[in-house]
Amino acid sequence: MKRIISLIAIVGALQSFGQELQFSQFFSSSLYLNPAFSAIYVEPSLFVNYRRPLDNGIIYNETSQISMSLPVLMNEAENLPRGGVGIMAYNNQSGYEGIFKISGIFLNYGHNFSIGRLSTEVIALGVQFGYENYRVNFSDLRWGSSYNPYYGYDDSITTPTSEFDDETNHPIVNAGIMYYYNRQRNFTLYNYSAFSGFAITNLNRPDKTFVKDGKAQAPMLFKYHGGFEFKVRKFNILPNILVQYQSQNFTADGGIYTWYSFHENTFGTGQDIKLVGGAWYRLRDSFIFLAGINYNSLSVKASYDLNSNLFYDYEVDYSRNTFELSLQYVLRKESRVRKISNPLF
Repeated sequence: MKRIISLIAIVGALQSFGQELQFSQFFSSSLYLNPAFSAIYVEPSLFVNYRRPLDNGIIYNETSQISMSLPVLMNEAENLPRGGVGIMAYNNQSGYEGIFKISGIFLNYGHNFSIGRLSTEVIALGVQFGYENYRVNFSDLRWGSSYNPYYGYDDSITTPTSEFDDETNHPIVNAGIMYYYNRQRNFTLYNYSAFSGFAITNLNRPDKTFVKDGKAQAPMLFKYHGGFEFKVRKFNILPNILVQYQSQNFTADGGIYTWYSFHENTFGTGQDIKLVGGAWYRLRDSFIFLAGINYNSLSVKASYDLNSNLFYDYEVDYSRNTFELSLQYVLRKESRVRKISNPLF
């Protein structure tokens, strides 16, 4: 039986494609956040994210992404890379029974420049090229024009599916820049470490319309993210923020990571075990809570978006809580002192 969806609902769903995908664990999906991150990693790293509402039901909103970063151009004197390459892919299903689908694949390159004799500070630049695919089967939809008020939908009535393409592909260019202070996180010499970044998505303004012979350029998405870290005994504390703006749509996340080190593997021997926790507030949207564990090269974190009608207008009767899982694996070289640019990765 064909899905019964009104034209108004379809138009609204297509307009929602102007909104980019969003992860609550934004630093765990770092290449999606900012292409400059590929120049920050000092060891090969794999990242996986999966996100969905707890009550997916027939209305989907399910997102997954996988990325990998590989350091290149090693500086032998500093034992740190000058650049990094990466690959990222993601997939999203949304709408009634997941009828709207988005997928993308990207290649990434980043380069960093050290500042000062001790290379305490670094500036990283990154660029990302890829393709994104939108899919929806319009023949599976029913339209208002085929509705007969006397007995319901009449499939013999011509529907306007010929006016739309079931699939659209578009190239996308993204770019970003980052600044990092005390990237080796040496808290003996320095009281804290800090980072700050800015990224632009849809730099080339790709055409994402389904309408044949139509044109709808995607608006650019601007992102600012930053944070700093300090250490209190076995606790590391990292306040951080993410601000995004796209075509009059504004979101802001602010919160804190903290983790407790049971045993820190500083010199590549023994076990490295940390318990991780965090909480954020997304402006007029949700509270986000996170818990996880780092065990040697593997890190697993789970987060929960607690949404509430309290954040919406009175006309909104229903909101959905969301679960997100992230997995990170770092291919460490145990023979040398571990130099991590960010404890979150």
